[in-house]
Amino acid sequence: MFFARYGIDTFVGFRSALGYVGSTIFFGIFLILTLGYMSVAMFITGQAVMEIAIWLELPAFFTSVTTGAPFFAIALFFVAFMVTIKGPMAIRKFNLVAVPAFLLFLLGLLVIILFAPNVPALSSLLPAEPFDIKSQSFMTALEINIGTGFSWLPYLGQYARLAKRESSAYKASFYSYGIIVCLAAIIGALATLIVGTLDPASWMMALAGTWGGLIGLLMLIVANIGAVIFLMYSQAISFKTMFPKRSWLFSMGTTLPTILLLLSPAFYNAFNSFMAVISFIMASLGGIIIADYFFVKKQKISLRQLYDTDGAYKYWKGINPSAILAILASIFVYWGLYNPLTSESSTLFLYTSAGIPTYFVALIVYYVSAKFIFRYEVDHATTPAPVISQDNAF
Repeated sequence: MFFARYGIDTFVGFRSALGYVGSTIFFGIFLILTLGYMSVAMFITGQAVMEIAIWLELPAFFTSVTTGAPFFAIALFFVAFMVTIKGPMAIRKFNLVAVPAFLLFLLGLLVIILFAPNVPALSSLLPAEPFDIKSQSFMTALEINIGTGFSWLPYLGQYARLAKRESSAYKASFYSYGIIVCLAAIIGALATLIVGTLDPASWMMALAGTWGGLIGLLMLIVANIGAVIFLMYSQAISFKTMFPKRSWLFSMGTTLPTILLLLSPAFYNAFNSFMAVISFIMASLGGIIIADYFFVKKQKISLRQLYDTDGAYKYWKGINPSAILAILASIFVYWGLYNPLTSESSTLFLYTSAGIPTYFVALIVYYVSAKFIFRYEVDHATTPAPVISQDNAF
């Protein structure tokens, strides 16, 4: 709420729940997550260009997934970098092309999937590598999607930076994360089942033929570059806010480690495990932040104290011990239900997943700890001033 209303940076706002140092640690996790997201988006883009290179019959270097895809991915990463470094106006102009391209790409895929005569009946499709227990296949797939959803937590406040009005900031988050990305996930799952590969670049030729496939690949390339531009901007602007003495060029430079993840397909191939680990981290942090804002502080957050790093949200050496306790409880619950590195799970996981119970455990433990164990004054104050709340203007 206060991200959209006041344009506060995500990691400044999270200080009320995590403490000043704790929020900085969360930013470090966010940085790693963003590097992972950027590398996956750019590697898919590199594969899309590689498919075009195959059609053009270019030399083997450009048509191999081990050389061509990384080469094109890194080259296009620098294209995104040069757009982002110019700031919001350049990003806005690029997105006038990128956003429609993404929507047209999704719409084209959906039409092909539902109406193309060469597509088999969707009800007859089976997963390529199912577990022996059917429910385990379903819950493992669901867990990856839960992890993806929870991973959006630190990005929800970033749209406020590019919005002129509060309503625009709310709508941007709702329509993108609430509808468009979810629709993209469903369409992507159907396309994967039909074509038999997880690589979006491989879908287009198989589903739409040569010329339709080429158009689809171009739209995919533009759309993914647009996505990476947004991720770059989110990371750089938050870094600049957290460390204001650093230059914009230095802040942008924090995105460059993405190149290391693009040198081979290894990280791209391990992305599901990465997302499952992120699910655990973000589920617990999500529970903590919701508990703190709605139930502990009851939407009364001091704007002044958020920016005073020696203020009321310092807690214990800059870290909120209630958050630590909630995270420890989350570790026990999540890893007891599911091991994201080996995909081994308990029987209870087949009915509850791991990310969702972890979220509620973190929420409850944080609330009990903040209210009855550590009992910091800021968690019991009724009228901090000035405050950010849905009922009071700043």
